Amino acid sequence: MKIKLPALSLLLYISLHADEYSFVMYNDFFVGTDRHFTNAVSLSWLEENENNAYTNFVTSTLDALYFPLETSKNYNAGVSINQIMLTPNDTTIATPQYDDFPYAGYLSLNTYLFEWDSHSFNEYGIEVGIVGKASGAELMQKTVHKIIGNKGPNGWDTQLGTKYTVNLLLHHGVKQWQGKIKQNLQADWFYHYGLTLGTFDISTFGGTSFRIGQNYVHNFNSHYPYLKEEAGLLSVDELKKGFGWSASAGINGEYLAYSYILHQAENDGYAADIEHVRVAANFSASVYYNHHKFRFFYEIPSYYTKEETSVNIFGGFIYSYKF
Repeated sequence: MKIKLPALSLLLYISLHADEYSFVMYNDFFVGTDRHFTNAVSLSWLEENENNAYTNFVTSTLDALYFPLETSKNYNAGVSINQIMLTPNDTTIATPQYDDFPYAGYLSLNTYLFEWDSHSFNEYGIEVGIVGKASGAELMQKTVHKIIGNKGPNGWDTQLGTKYTVNLLLHHGVKQWQGKIKQNLQADWFYHYGLTLGTFDISTFGGTSFRIGQNYVHNFNSHYPYLKEEAGLLSVDELKKGFGWSASAGINGEYLAYSYILHQAENDGYAADIEHVRVAANFSASVYYNHHKFRFFYEIPSYYTKEETSVNIFGGFIYSYKF
């Protein structure tokens, strides 16, 4: 658990000067299951232009490394802490289930920088993480199960061992169209693509989404990668007052060249042969009120591995508060 204390301390320290928080939770409890990609949480912070000491530090560091940044763009930096857990379908068995997924937890600290204008963004991220007992996934799942009244999982003693990881994220998104439908409804169309590269996973991804609503914040309507949805915190226009709402639907695709968790699981004898090409449909509804934004969503992904025979649908929510 040693990695959790400095990560939490760093996030709490810089959040004293924060401009926007976001809390994300994924859980298959919302669709009545408890298996595989079963729970994930993220707590993130994004700095605004008015209080940009951290952003200036990040951009100055990149400038010293001769990383090209456009002077005509806006810049915002932030930090997030993320946790993911995987389990087999039957969590009552204490011994390894080699015909299914292993128990696995992942905890990471991600620092990211947005380079953006009103129509598009580039995101650059560095993520340092740990797989294994120190991820805290066992404690998290047992706590959640106690809260919702489910039986405690019995197989965490068999979880994958400790592995430290480093990953890079490059992400580009574009708000291709923004307008009105009749006189009462706003709408926009967004698309994005990018890649992850490192010792945790290697992938390329892309997707698109359409949104419709009233009095909603014109941000970048990004629903992927999972737990890295901070582009939605960038406000293209002024904060809206009063109530607003929106509904959104989209699809994302990914080519997963490498996953440490699935690779290690397969080496340990589990049925975890990666399904390299994956797609996921998403549906969401959001409510806005002044500084608050709440989004509830469902994700319907294709199979993670070649051995799977049922789709792992899950739901979740995102809450953000803008200071």
